[in-house]
Amino acid sequence: MMGKRGAALLLAAVVWLSAWMPCAWARESGDCLTIARQIIIWKKAQLGLSADEPLLCDTFLQQAGTTAGDWYPFAMGRLGMADDAGAYLAVIRSVVQQRYTTPEKLSAAKATEWHRIILAVLALGGDPTQMGTEQAPIDLVADGTYDRGKTVPLGRQGINGWIWGLIALDSMAYEVPQDAFYTREDIIEQIIAAVLDDGGFSLSGGSADPDITAMAIQALAPYYNSETTYLHPGTGEETTVREVVDQAVACLSRLQLKSAGYASWGTENVESSCQVLVALCALGIDPLTDQRFICQGRTLLDAICDYQMTDGGFAHSFTEDPANPDAVPGQSNSMASEQVLYAMAALWRQQQGMRRLYDLRPEMPLSLSSHIRMLNRNIAALHEDTAAGELEGLLKDYYCLPESERSYVAGFWTLHDLAVDAGLSAQSIAAATTVRQDWGAAAAGENQEFTLEQRREVDTLPEELTTEYEVTVERLLQQLEASQDFADQETYREKLLQARETIAAIRSEVDRLNQAILETIYPMEELTLRDLTAVEGLARDIQALSAYDQTQIRGREDVETAQLLLHNRLRGVLIGVGIACLAAGVGAWTVVRIRRRRRQKAAELEALAAQFPEDEA
Repeated sequence: MMGKRGAALLLAAVVWLSAWMPCAWARESGDCLTIARQIIIWKKAQLGLSADEPLLCDTFLQQAGTTAGDWYPFAMGRLGMADDAGAYLAVIRSVVQQRYTTPEKLSAAKATEWHRIILAVLALGGDPTQMGTEQAPIDLVADGTYDRGKTVPLGRQGINGWIWGLIALDSMAYEVPQDAFYTREDIIEQIIAAVLDDGGFSLSGGSADPDITAMAIQALAPYYNSETTYLHPGTGEETTVREVVDQAVACLSRLQLKSAGYASWGTENVESSCQVLVALCALGIDPLTDQRFICQGRTLLDAICDYQMTDGGFAHSFTEDPANPDAVPGQSNSMASEQVLYAMAALWRQQQGMRRLYDLRPEMPLSLSSHIRMLNRNIAALHEDTAAGELEGLLKDYYCLPESERSYVAGFWTLHDLAVDAGLSAQSIAAATTVRQDWGAAAAGENQEFTLEQRREVDTLPEELTTEYEVTVERLLQQLEASQDFADQETYREKLLQARETIAAIRSEVDRLNQAILETIYPMEELTLRDLTAVEGLARDIQALSAYDQTQIRGREDVETAQLLLHNRLRGVLIGVGIACLAAGVGAWTVVRIRRRRRQKAAELEALAAQFPEDEA
């Protein structure tokens, strides 16, 4: 039998595995939606809600208008997660109107109060320019961005005000009135003016902070392809947003730690990695493959998943952080989890070919997105010997795009520089190219064709569906509903609706198992043999899922570990009982044998005594 020391070592190993296996699982799956769902389940549990209840309930909405109360709705909206959006919009409208009755309105100094609420309202389908009443109108966009300076400077709280003011202003490509206090150019210049000697940005001091540097990139990303020049405050020379952003990206690459994560104010933490990931996605850079942000085979997603706890939430850090005293090391934290949540939204949207995280305009019509994808593929195939005629054609394909959509062409500067090297004038080509005005027709509600390729996608959906097809089915349904009428349209609709229902049932089972694992397995060191039946039931239910859906079960390895632990414990008990029974049997047999030998010896003595009577002695 295993000694006490061996049993203690086994239990310690099991506890260690229970803490770190979910992180290994998350890295393996890389499923942004699954990680996001685990965060939402954790947040609901934190509020005493079940996994089936909406997060945006009365309990949660008491926080509406605060950091914790606005970023979760924003991230859920960008992930397309169903919840009670109407409840949030109603409450936040009331909160804003109430706060507007005070002299400081949303805040006396922090313009970011306006920006955060603007983004959350937009993400859930509201209009931040119409937050008041007919008698007392409230336009959060005007008050919080281009007209903020009429009361308090936009940069009163530092560079954060400029950064998030630009993000909020561009969230719907809002037009700035001619009589506005600030223009877009004013705000961009203020951000550029804050660049440090190392190419990064910071709230204070002369060294770059990864969070602020990443946020500055997020704000400037829509202007990366702009050929407009600005006066660099440090050198006095003209510069472009591209040059500023390239230096900031290089700075972030230098700041990355060997763990692939980041430290801010001396503490390695998950939020810094999240901000860098969002920044890379904003630039169209794949954070999972770009070698500038991979350290010893580890990606930013690996670094982020290191902080996922067994309850589904994310810790801020694993050491004490003087700058964030409320965050307990190694415990799930609300702010950390909300930033991971919207980082997953940024990555998921990039992977789905959707608009960037803070671009809340309607998704591009198919004709526009297809044109941009084709252009990106053609630019990626360019080389130094590409003919000038081909480069000119690609530049025309670029300049025919609306200016507000050109930032989605990730390789523009590669094309531009090759064209200049080939003796072409990009400015002349731009001036001679007519911008197409018909891109937005489908986005405005006109019907599109449900193409043969899309019909093929429906026809080739497998009979045994898994949650892997969840996004595909939803996308096809949206495209079908926006399409012109055609023969068999109803047949395709019924098939997609049935597929949605099937996948929803699987997703419900996956969510149930994830919740059951949290309630049954942890803490693993407290498991007893009474839990064996429940653990084996979980194992059977997981095994009944498809191979792909099994990857959606967070902590499935922990179920196997718990099963092994309890089986070993049961085996130890059975062996102990067996040994005890054997010992008892051997003892009884020994007693019987001793008694038999005593009786035999007594009989022998009696026989001997009978041979020699006392009178003959």
